[in-house]
Amino acid sequence: MAEAEAHRFLEPDFLARLDKLHLVAKRLNWGMARGEHPTVRKGYSLEFSDYRKYSRGDDLRYVDWNVYGRLERLLLKVFTAEEEITVYLLLDTSLSMAEGSPPKLEFAKNVAAALGYIGLKTHDRVGAVGLAEDVTAQLPPARSRRQVLALFNFLAELACAGRTNLETSVKTFTRRYPRPGLVVLFSDLLDGAGCRAALEELARKRHEVLLVHVLKEGEARLDPGGDVSLVDVETDRERRVFLDRDLADRFQREVEEYFAGTQRFCEGREMDYRRTTSDVPFDDFVLRYLMQETG
Repeated sequence: MAEAEAHRFLEPDFLARLDKLHLVAKRLNWGMARGEHPTVRKGYSLEFSDYRKYSRGDDLRYVDWNVYGRLERLLLKVFTAEEEITVYLLLDTSLSMAEGSPPKLEFAKNVAAALGYIGLKTHDRVGAVGLAEDVTAQLPPARSRRQVLALFNFLAELACAGRTNLETSVKTFTRRYPRPGLVVLFSDLLDGAGCRAALEELARKRHEVLLVHVLKEGEARLDPGGDVSLVDVETDRERRVFLDRDLADRFQREVEEYFAGTQRFCEGREMDYRRTTSDVPFDDFVLRYLMQETG
């Protein structure tokens, strides 16, 4: 199953969609789409830029001796400082993420593959982590061509299991990866303890945050049905209720308030919040995100 899914990420059509998103991201400036919070941008790498003639007093370590051997000319390599961003892709792999058509986790994997591909193509360091009751799997951040395939294989291996505990999972993540960066958290937020403690932890560790709230189509509403049985897919707890119009309307109001409260919480901490359903084409979602952030 995992091998087939890894192969899916390498299908020409899928890669063509990723390349299209990469080109759009370059045109729109992917760096701007990640926000401008200079407190997290501490690292720099040196990227070769050009040559110039050697002048007396220049550091001989930067002379290109291969060019000198061919042309007998002293040329100095010129480097530019490039901000080094680490992108962390955090995916909720609890049992509730298996719901939906396609499953919520599948949507999260596709978007994570796209954002990771864009990040690696623009020379960022990219890593990924699976979350449930705690960290379930991890791919340490790296910046290399091989990391693309490693990321696709990692995403293919992720499967839904266990309950959601975002606070514990995120605290384990921040202990293991203390370097600040951009955290993209994919979750349906179906955590009895809520998501705020986890988000506060990311804020304390000076991460930029994009929260991708993934729901299945119709998950935010209930239709009156008389006597019904409600089952928690993560705990198997069952509750029988009489679902009339009043109770269905109350559910709708409370769900909408939960969504609005989560969005306000994120906005108050300069975090990006995007809600979507798993049936939305992943590249449409990524394109809308890029357009909104750079528009």
